[in-house]
Amino acid sequence: MDNEKLAQTIQGEIVQATGEKVAVSVRDGIAELTGQAGSLQNAVDAGHIAAGLEQVRQVVNDVDYPGKMPVVLPPKISDELTGKEFDVVIVGGGVIGLAITRELSRFDLRIALIERHHDLGMDQTAHCNAMIHPALLTERGTLKWEMNYKGNAMWDEVAGQLDVDFKRIGTLVVAENSDEELFLPGVVDLAKSQNDPEPKVLDRAGLDRIEPGLAPNIKKGVLVWNTGVIGVFELIIAYAENALINGVKFFLNTSATGVQVEDGSIRAVETTRGTIKTRILVNAAGLYSDKIAELAGDRFFSLHPRKGETIIFDKSYQPVRTVLATFSMVGERSAYSKGGGIIPTVDGNLQFGPTAEEVFDRGDVATTSVARETLFSRFAPSLQRAKPHYTKPDRGTIITQFAGCRAATYKEDFIIEPSKKVRGLVHVAGIQSPGLAAAPAVAERAKEIIVEDRHPAENMKFEPRRVRSKHFSELDQRERMELIRSNPLYGHIVCRCEHVSEGEIVTALHGGIAAYSVDAIKRRTRAGAGRCQGGFCMPRVLDIISRESNIDKQLATKNGGKSFILRGKVKQVKK
Repeated sequence: MDNEKLAQTIQGEIVQATGEKVAVSVRDGIAELTGQAGSLQNAVDAGHIAAGLEQVRQVVNDVDYPGKMPVVLPPKISDELTGKEFDVVIVGGGVIGLAITRELSRFDLRIALIERHHDLGMDQTAHCNAMIHPALLTERGTLKWEMNYKGNAMWDEVAGQLDVDFKRIGTLVVAENSDEELFLPGVVDLAKSQNDPEPKVLDRAGLDRIEPGLAPNIKKGVLVWNTGVIGVFELIIAYAENALINGVKFFLNTSATGVQVEDGSIRAVETTRGTIKTRILVNAAGLYSDKIAELAGDRFFSLHPRKGETIIFDKSYQPVRTVLATFSMVGERSAYSKGGGIIPTVDGNLQFGPTAEEVFDRGDVATTSVARETLFSRFAPSLQRAKPHYTKPDRGTIITQFAGCRAATYKEDFIIEPSKKVRGLVHVAGIQSPGLAAAPAVAERAKEIIVEDRHPAENMKFEPRRVRSKHFSELDQRERMELIRSNPLYGHIVCRCEHVSEGEIVTALHGGIAAYSVDAIKRRTRAGAGRCQGGFCMPRVLDIISRESNIDKQLATKNGGKSFILRGKVKQVKK
């Protein structure tokens, strides 16, 4: 089918499905959509319809709709980075950018990572459910599927090298009646066909060992044992600390605002803090990777943000050991989402979620009472049926709720490839769930692209291991007393819920990737992550930030930017 006929076909299908008459053109396998739609959902549906045709490689969707929010580049703030030169610059400090950074530090390359926020991993990574997914529910044959099953298998080694808490707790699919038991062999066959390790078929005795307290009617199940959970905040810092000792430079509060290309090759990246020269630019900008592609003159895909909300329960409520799934839950999956689940964390909290909702704003992290109730109403009955003798799920034990957007392309697949137009530009984009599970494989693929093109020498001093400092709460009594003797600040407990000491907070404020906000401290130490969510410890944390950073408490932020916590004094105190 030639380009004109393909465009007409796409246009016709869009009209039939949505009633919207958008303009469509096709060139080099890229479908470009323009015009006006009556709603966000119709515009998104139009993009998916175009992407659904096999001849279409990617979709650029410029259809306008009421409420559409453009991406606005931030203003320049300084020239302090002008004149700096690196072999590789990575745009984006989420888990993908960090994983790539560490992989590239195996070579004799001058490497820099720029991140627009004041801390690392603050977009998709910080708002994921920290689950290492099996490839079970990923569409076979896609790049996403390949990276998922390869990346999952790599986590034991990666987490071990980075000294990050990682547990393979498994996904337990249970049959609630004899009819559902007939579907269990299909779960095994599906997992094997997706290149997951063979699951374990369990009888009642096996179920009791893995997940005690299941309902009497549950007699059989399948354990997809390679499902894992990881300490994702610790992982972010671990990747960065390992990259630091291998020579990588990090520039936070630094946004890319332009890309200089000469003779078809990357020459420099313009940022809010000056122009950095480089020969290789890795576009790992997550929710903004299509904008970076556009700045480099290689815009061939569009992203549409899909928000997911999750609710978190207090540690006192720990009803499951595995990611628990019933067939009724599996049946509620949407077209572009795995559907969320009942998921424990490495820290002992239970999660319900996430949801999946198309939104206007890539930065939309707002939570809603509607999503909270939707999640509770969806997963609580399944949990209660599966474990009727355990304490019933209670809204009163929900301690927090969070949301984040995923960077979805209209093909709903990963993009990991060198630019077809600009030498030295490598796109690592469209990395949505299961991006965390896939991260080591994605990083390896990006490394292979660069090595094949540039043939860099190996870094003979590369250090693959990073050793973390234990949290005070993890130490035994002897270790605690020794630490307090060496530094009395460790004897001051600031966060009573998570038993976080002042010494840990001070260390976080002066680390290699230093914390600069209350939430940055929370991500590193868990101060404020407990049941009271900082209700008791935040004032003390603010005091410590003020003292250690030599700033007024009114200038301290919750999560960077203008998220100031204090506005002013309520009264003047005479001295």
